[in-house]
Amino acid sequence: MAYNVLMDVEDVSATLKEIRRVLRPAGMLVISIVHPFSDRGRFANTEATSPFVIQNGYFGSKRFEGTEERDGLRMRFAGWSRPLEAYATALEDAGLAITSLREPVPQAGNGWNRMQRWTRIPLFLWLKARPLALR
Repeated sequence: MAYNVLMDVEDVSATLKEIRRVLRPAGMLVISIVHPFSDRGRFANTEATSPFVIQNGYFGSKRFEGTEERDGLRMRFAGWSRPLEAYATALEDAGLAITSLREPVPQAGNGWNRMQRWTRIPLFLWLKARPLALR
């Protein structure tokens, strides 16, 4: 399980190769990351219908650092934003094949007003990968 960690490592390829090395031949890797598309833009405002604006393009790797404040708490975030192809290539190079890809849509509930706009743009990406046959 790699839950929201691959976007935090500089060398995702080496990380996935190490995961593949210790993964059993019949094992499965489950990955959750912030969706590469959502990393590359921002909503223009907090309204549910707010436009999503891409900033500085989608392709290429980009380091990010930022601070979010909510309900009196301050959280610092830092990591890497990469396009989907970078993750797919790193998985393939590590000897892993994507067997499932999901872009979950938030469900109504607690915090719905804040999350409603994410029903239009993917916030997370979930992948399953299995080892390829030995080459």
